[in-house]
Amino acid sequence: MFEFFIVFLGVYLAFLLTGFQEDVRERDIRVQHYENFVIELGTLAEMLKLEKPKLDKHMKVVEEIARGNRPNIPPSDLFFVYSASIRDAAFNSRHFEALDSDIVRQIIDGSFGLAYLSELVESFNEKSNALLPALANREECCYAEDGQLLEHWQWYPSLVQAIYRLNRTAHDGILNRAIPDLQANIRHMKNLPPSDATSASDN
Repeated sequence: MFEFFIVFLGVYLAFLLTGFQEDVRERDIRVQHYENFVIELGTLAEMLKLEKPKLDKHMKVVEEIARGNRPNIPPSDLFFVYSASIRDAAFNSRHFEALDSDIVRQIIDGSFGLAYLSELVESFNEKSNALLPALANREECCYAEDGQLLEHWQWYPSLVQAIYRLNRTAHDGILNRAIPDLQANIRHMKNLPPSDATSASDN
């Protein structure tokens, strides 16, 4: 009986050790996904920052138009691409289940916002490129005799303003909310016992 107990205890301890190792591995994988996502968001924020001087230039043109002036409308130079590879990989592998619902909601809302920003930039570039030949004659390309924008340029002010607002909102939201929240969650998970960290999604 004693020998049987020793064998049983050995098997039980081996089972616990295996489970513990799996918990540690699962926690480490989750943490790695979050850390990679922070890097991805940081890169995105930097790209949005690089677009700001371009948008500032377009906004000055819009302000001049609003004052009744006839500034030259610059050709399109805006750029926005976000593949979201780390985010999608983490969602597909269910590693974001350990995040609290508020952070997940932020990620989802932010994803819709970024998709909309991408659509606006694409639309801006298409409209601008289609009218590029007209820019060759600056004096006649854009304004009617009364100083108002010609009909085929009337999209310009509202689209510039929408892209500017979305770019600023996305940049500030990433740096001031998304990244700090993810980093706090990473610190929390690293301080949890493995079994608690990997089952955090159940809470």
